[in-house]
Amino acid sequence: MSVKELTERPGWFNVVVYERVSKKGGRPRKLQRIVKGQRAAEKEERRLLTARDAAALSASAQTLGAYARGYLASRRHEVSAQTFAGYEAIAARYILPYPIAARRLADVTVTAVRTFYGDVLENGARRRGVAIQPATVVGVHRLLSMVLKQAAAERLLHSNPCQEAKPPKDDRSLDGDDEPGVDPETARAFLVAATGMPVHAIAAVALGTGLRRSELLALRWCDVDVDAGSIDVNGKIEQVGKRVRRRAPKTKRSRRVVPFGPAVATVLRAQRALLAARKLKFPPQLWVDEPWVFPSLRVSAASGGGLLPAGRLWTPSAFAQQWRECRNAINARRLVEFVAAGGEAEDFEPWTFGIHSLRHAYATVQLAAGVRDELVSRRLGHSSSLVTRRVYSHVVDAEVRDGVDVADGLL
Repeated sequence: MSVKELTERPGWFNVVVYERVSKKGGRPRKLQRIVKGQRAAEKEERRLLTARDAAALSASAQTLGAYARGYLASRRHEVSAQTFAGYEAIAARYILPYPIAARRLADVTVTAVRTFYGDVLENGARRRGVAIQPATVVGVHRLLSMVLKQAAAERLLHSNPCQEAKPPKDDRSLDGDDEPGVDPETARAFLVAATGMPVHAIAAVALGTGLRRSELLALRWCDVDVDAGSIDVNGKIEQVGKRVRRRAPKTKRSRRVVPFGPAVATVLRAQRALLAARKLKFPPQLWVDEPWVFPSLRVSAASGGGLLPAGRLWTPSAFAQQWRECRNAINARRLVEFVAAGGEAEDFEPWTFGIHSLRHAYATVQLAAGVRDELVSRRLGHSSSLVTRRVYSHVVDAEVRDGVDVADGLL
């Protein structure tokens, strides 16, 4: 061990500590730090020696992959099952298959992380050689940063290299490809086209309240006050594999009361009447009375045999499938109309958006109408108004030139 001043960088000191040899004939591994100031260097040396004696340095010999698995296991009961499944999926697809997972923690440097991000961007999930979007790498960066932040907190790393190694930038905005959601006029046209379809009512409430899909599926009639025009958002539907459950919102801001107008009230009253009529059409054994505002109206085959009755919880996966079916039917009708009006089939642009885009349209019209961003943020259940401003900055940016003509008239 030693503390020596660097000749090429006066005032900076090289701190070197050797791990203890765990087996006969083994060579001790050197741990090196560059620290500014002699006192700071001596303090760092003492810290490293203490950590070595506590076996912390030898623990850092484990690989990133092994540490990441242990870290994720420790978080299982700290986060929701859906969040945990997302963490595991990212690790299994984008971290563990790559060479960086085989590196010792001490060897996970800023350069190694930057190289890893480029590799993931080019080769995608499980190194299949399929390029992915930069936004996906951002998700990988977040998880890797959490893992390495904990390793640094346990003093297995001097610092978190993800603080310096940034994920690749998403340049799609240069081509206009990053426009989120749909514009309000398209959302309104979709709603008209979906009239009479199974997704019409839930789409209308999404557009009129800005609720998330998981919140809409979790709605019970006891949460809705049609006469007062308000919804108590107090739950969401979470699906991990085949396990589906209703649980409380993730944050305090997600638990909220969202107002709605007469048009949404009309849709909800029609939905209640529809459920009552549908119930009469099914034999008693094929309908289950449950409190959902938007239940599944299909009788489906159960995986273990038998039938799943209508009226039950509409799971996110089943809803997504029905949304695609309805959207495809709408696109087929639009294509026929487009060609009949003289358009070329290859020029037709089908709708590809999901129900979340209607939430985007709701927020867009609210902000464009001058509703305070803090109020919109609370209705959307965002963690803060800063999130709302960032996601919907295109609406705020449109106001940049407001008043320019008025000021120009003064001249």
